[in-house]
Amino acid sequence: MPDPKELPYLLKLLDDESEVVREAVMKELAAFGESLEEELARLPQSPDTSQQSLLRHILEDYRRDWLKGAWLSWLELEGDNEKLEAAFSLLSDFQNGRTYQDKLKNLLDHLADEYNVSNTRRNVFELSRFLFKVKALKGAKSDYYNPRNSNLVYVIKEKRGLPISLASIYILVGHRLGLEIEGCDSPGHFLARTFSGDKMFLVDCFNGGRFLAKKDIEAVRKRSLNRLLDIPERRIDAVTIIARVLRNLIYAFDEVDDMVNSRFMMELLEILDKERSEE
Repeated sequence: MPDPKELPYLLKLLDDESEVVREAVMKELAAFGESLEEELARLPQSPDTSQQSLLRHILEDYRRDWLKGAWLSWLELEGDNEKLEAAFSLLSDFQNGRTYQDKLKNLLDHLADEYNVSNTRRNVFELSRFLFKVKALKGAKSDYYNPRNSNLVYVIKEKRGLPISLASIYILVGHRLGLEIEGCDSPGHFLARTFSGDKMFLVDCFNGGRFLAKKDIEAVRKRSLNRLLDIPERRIDAVTIIARVLRNLIYAFDEVDDMVNSRFMMELLEILDKERSEE
């Protein structure tokens, strides 16, 4: 096991003029194995931007190995929302790094606690207003294909994300508050689905948490050829949601020319599809 005390000196040599020195340094860093990320986090001074860029490939290799090994663990959980949150947590840890301070569970807990303090009524309408008006979570329209828009930690902190990311936050915060909110896997534009009394509503989390009653959607659909407005009648589960997230990530990584991670997301999807087919 390499000596962690040597890390600061190795980092200084990462961009040495000599290719031989650089290769030797990378070999030494690789020898830390999975502990490299933790040891870097313990340093009194974090690697600078240039050093982080040079370290990225080594760290991502370990993150891919870790995520592949842990990937199916979320399927072992009992509740569907618990599965959904665990899968999103794994994907966030992969993108952020396992030592990243802000964890998805804590951020979701904080949103639920903040809602409880500022709202006397618990209902799906007030929660939508809180998340998409007060907290200003919104659709990522300028950088839609940024892979981080599928990372719920990033979405909560930066206040923008994909339709499925925003709907999932709505679902998971609602679950903490005892509110029943589901996903609606409509083609092209993911929506949330919820109920108030005997009425069903679809919620467009990408566009300010706008509520659409079923009768309103059917009226619009009659005037449109857009299949986006089809309403699936069955509840979709966490596996279906995460499979769609992975397909989004395959495309997003491809769009930013990160073919290694695009192929890796495809591999995770294939693992998930295989596990689902064997059930």
